[in-house]
Amino acid sequence: MKITLTLSTMERIALRRFANDIGADLETAAHTALRDWLTLIGELEEAYDLGEDTETVGSA
Repeated sequence: MKITLTLSTMERIALRRFANDIGADLETAAHTALRDWLTLIGELEEAYDLGEDTETVGSA
């Protein structure tokens, strides 16, 4: 899905700072920020990538 956002000057500056901090382009930074926020508020579950050789604790 593609969306278009209208950001205030302060939001644009913050997004550019965030993009610079994580070494990403603006689109990737916006995607990362939205994903992290949705995870933080409980609307999106973290995706765990467990391989065969991933160590786990306990038993099921």
